[in-house]
Amino acid sequence: MLRFVFSQAPSWISKKLIPKYRMRIVSNRSGQATLEFALVMLLILSFSLFFIQLCLVLAWGNFVHYATFMSARAYMAGGGDQDGQRARAILVLERTVKKSGRDRMPNVAKGFGGGTPVGAEIGELTGYEPTRASSWPEGVRYTFRSRLFVLPPSLPGQRLSEDDNSVTFTSESFLLREPTYGECVQEMVEKGGFVDNGC
Repeated sequence: MLRFVFSQAPSWISKKLIPKYRMRIVSNRSGQATLEFALVMLLILSFSLFFIQLCLVLAWGNFVHYATFMSARAYMAGGGDQDGQRARAILVLERTVKKSGRDRMPNVAKGFGGGTPVGAEIGELTGYEPTRASSWPEGVRYTFRSRLFVLPPSLPGQRLSEDDNSVTFTSESFLLREPTYGECVQEMVEKGGFVDNGC
């Protein structure tokens, strides 16, 4: 509005005054560009960090799928007893998703739930029915929790809990389990057979 008034100024106003007023108006608007830049950069930074975090979570999920598969393979292989099979599965899982007993990438994902290591279930999982010959849910399940927002969106004065800013993922691999040597010998004895190196 001031710009309009002074651009239509009467001829009796000194022409030297007009540039001074225009300079003052322009200098008063100089912070607007900085403020707009800061707001837009904050928005772009938030989106960028969200997509980077999302990519890290998806990459970690892919790695966890591979880790549960390798652990299920170790569990599947025959051995002296079932505890040995379970111990090999735990060892493989600890070497892949853990580091010195802690989560390998805690800023991206953390094991969630019970089990050893934290987040892992090894053996007869939910849905396993030992009386059925074709019961298949025996293997490895790993559950982890990840944050999706590095800068979580919230209302002023509202504080988000960790549960509000996280998503829980589960990876499963069912490859069954080979009978142990002890189980094989027991079954052969029960059926009246003899034990040879076939177990």
